[in-house]
Amino acid sequence: MKSYTDLTGKYIKGQKKRSLLTIFGIILSVTLLTSIGTIGMSYWDKSVRQTLRDFGDYHVSLNGISGEAVPKVKNNATVKSAGVISREGYAVIKEANEKEKKEDPFAAPYRYLNVKEYDASAMNMLQSQLDSGRYPENPNEIILPSSSLSYFSEKPKLGETITLNLGIRKVASTGENKKIYGLGDYGWDLDETFQAQSQKEYTVVGFMKPSSTGGWSSRYIFPAITFNDNKSIDNNKNYFIYVKMKSLNNIKKKTEDLMSSLQLSNVEQGSAMQLDRESYIENVRIEYNNELLKLYGKSTYEGVNNSLTLAFTAVITIIMICTIAMIYNIFHISVLERISQFGMLRCIGATPAQIRKIVLQEAALLSLIGIPIGILTGTLFMKVLFYNISLLTLGFLNDMRMVISAPVLITAGLLGLLSVFLSAIGPAKQAARVSPLEALKNVGSTKVERITKIKKSLLVKTLFGIVGQFASRNLHRNKKRFRITAFSMIISIILFIVFSGLVGFIQQTTPISGMQYSYSLSYNGPSGRIDDTVYKHIAKLNAVEQAYKFYNNQVMAIIPKDKINPKYYELNKNRYVVSEGEGYRTDNNYLTSYGDNGLDALKSKLITGKIDKEKMNQENGVIVQQKISMTTDKGKQLILDQTHFKVGDHIKIRTFDRGQKGYQTVTVVGIVDQDLLSKEYTSSHVVSFITTPKVYSNIMGSDIYSRIFILANPDISNHMITDYLKSLPEKDAGFNYTDKVEELAKAKNDAKTFSIFFYGFIGVIVLIAFLNIINTVSTNLILRTNEFATLKAIGMTQKEVRKMIILEGVFYGLFSAVIGIILGTALDYGIHLLFMGALDADWVFPWYSIGIAFAGSMITTILATIGPMYRLNKVSIVDALRSVN
Repeated sequence: MKSYTDLTGKYIKGQKKRSLLTIFGIILSVTLLTSIGTIGMSYWDKSVRQTLRDFGDYHVSLNGISGEAVPKVKNNATVKSAGVISREGYAVIKEANEKEKKEDPFAAPYRYLNVKEYDASAMNMLQSQLDSGRYPENPNEIILPSSSLSYFSEKPKLGETITLNLGIRKVASTGENKKIYGLGDYGWDLDETFQAQSQKEYTVVGFMKPSSTGGWSSRYIFPAITFNDNKSIDNNKNYFIYVKMKSLNNIKKKTEDLMSSLQLSNVEQGSAMQLDRESYIENVRIEYNNELLKLYGKSTYEGVNNSLTLAFTAVITIIMICTIAMIYNIFHISVLERISQFGMLRCIGATPAQIRKIVLQEAALLSLIGIPIGILTGTLFMKVLFYNISLLTLGFLNDMRMVISAPVLITAGLLGLLSVFLSAIGPAKQAARVSPLEALKNVGSTKVERITKIKKSLLVKTLFGIVGQFASRNLHRNKKRFRITAFSMIISIILFIVFSGLVGFIQQTTPISGMQYSYSLSYNGPSGRIDDTVYKHIAKLNAVEQAYKFYNNQVMAIIPKDKINPKYYELNKNRYVVSEGEGYRTDNNYLTSYGDNGLDALKSKLITGKIDKEKMNQENGVIVQQKISMTTDKGKQLILDQTHFKVGDHIKIRTFDRGQKGYQTVTVVGIVDQDLLSKEYTSSHVVSFITTPKVYSNIMGSDIYSRIFILANPDISNHMITDYLKSLPEKDAGFNYTDKVEELAKAKNDAKTFSIFFYGFIGVIVLIAFLNIINTVSTNLILRTNEFATLKAIGMTQKEVRKMIILEGVFYGLFSAVIGIILGTALDYGIHLLFMGALDADWVFPWYSIGIAFAGSMITTILATIGPMYRLNKVSIVDALRSVN
């Protein structure tokens, strides 16, 4: 041996079990860091790619500007790239015949193609989802929406040439040009006619998937896209420019400066909507792609940016503190229990500096072993999780990919290394300070502190006897060891509660498909009524699981002032302006029924109350849906109740038909947060009263329903359903139906995928917390082998020792659970407050997580005592007392 530091490697080899426990603690902590970092990066990557699809790959759009401004925008010093779109014109693909007009008096007179010109940059930024084919590459090529093909006199095929008569829409009664809003995909009128202006041939090179939002205009106006490189600009046309900035810093000021350079000031501004949402842009307007910008922390709403930054910083800080604490505890126990060995080295000449160097060198060697394994283990955990996600082919997370980020892996390794050295510095200094004589007497963390009196617990003695008192006093006599062990368990409980709350919050605010029906059949004919024979035929089809009659009508309601949510009132005072009685008269309310079978299905969604159809019929019972999701003017997303109705409240409502009865009183029998056919919170500022068909008929004076929702059996072919639905418009043009089978499959898949993703994530937290507790408690017990041998030597039986060890585990679990639950709940609420600047949803007290944490703490600590207990049983009393360890 050339120097004292050569002892480091020999010690690690000689004390394999103790070294393995320390390495295991390092592996767990680095695994946690790697797993959380990888999940975070992968989810962020998926969110960005999903936002690019839904909102487009641009930062700001300039809508409706003149042609002369286009080159000025593209050549601006702050602009990286710009995609340009213009309207080419409309083309009629089908005109409504007399039969259709008679059977559906609200049908549009024409079905149009709205032909728009995109340049290459616009194609890349606003990629339409293709069913087949490719994007156009020259002005003579076009892509058509697949939903429009059935309206052509001859259905176009890929590669075929079609001739379109392009023109403008006019107001039939006045002959004036019809005002077109935005890109012109939305809005039609019964009083309109078409004037052809030119004829052009196109080669069909692709077909687009239908819009997922299915706006009311989408049945009559179909977007079509052709190519234009915009080398020549028409100054008389309006253009829509989608801009990517070179830098996202101060994007609002840069955009306003750009508009000022175009002599366009005081221009309307707002946030961009989803690409296929109905948008009515009347004048020049700036729209910021805030859904994308906020993912980079650069949205135009500073409150949102700051809130998200603070919230994620707090989450990362908690992870770092907990990780450091895990490693610190394991390493701290390991080093302090060997102070007598360091005393021997001091006796034979080792200096305090050399002792410190030995400890730090050991930390470095253990880190070199544990950190790479921890990084590998964390990566493998994520591989398993993402493999399970990849088995599901639809939904929000269907293309979520595992992002292995070098910065994440390096950060995890460096934090692990930092944690080990921080945990080693304190014990190293303490070992260096202890005098050789005291160290040889084994004075250190194993020292029995001089305690003049320990408070006796009569409750413990009564419940567990003298052995219970021994277990209780063992915790008090060595407070440092007790705190170290308990602290490690507390950290695990905090991690579980905080991340369970975080997962619940993300699930509540993440926009996933909420569709819960397969088909919708509606009737717009003069009678407005679907005959019961149609419903009965649909309900009897083998492929139909459920069919719901949909009764729905707008009603006026008097909302008592004390039932209005003050928070909602401050944001929407204009909704409550007409005072009547002790409340406000509002008209944005709907009385709804899904039939008797719909009420049965709604039971699973009840938040409070009970559904008793007979009682509802007797007292005009209604179930209130009052929760909504909304975005404030400052970009803050809120999930809140509009009203605070509760079971037993009475509400006065009436129809808009003055010929009907006046106000009638309905009784609240239940509360739901979401509609029967959706898993999303409604974004409409509507209070819905869901009731039975009989109550609906009593109040509205009519039992007419004009819509049926169909839930198909996914295991049976749906051809019988689609064939029947297709046959109805042929008999009566008032019928039309929508196919939501693919969206329903996505919605179900979303639920599965999110469960795998989030509960897989929680599973990693639980597993690491479980192993951490096992490791810490086991280490603590194994290092007290001499102490237990002494108790046996003075007369304690093997059974009593086992009971004492188990009771110590129980006391550890109780103490840690109480403290961990209090701190975890407080931190969970604190993180919720930080998120409130961007995503404000009701905080739910984590009863479920607390219950699991408490039970898990007790079970884990008991399990942690079993292994060491059997090992201690095998150790001879004489051998244990002779051992220096």
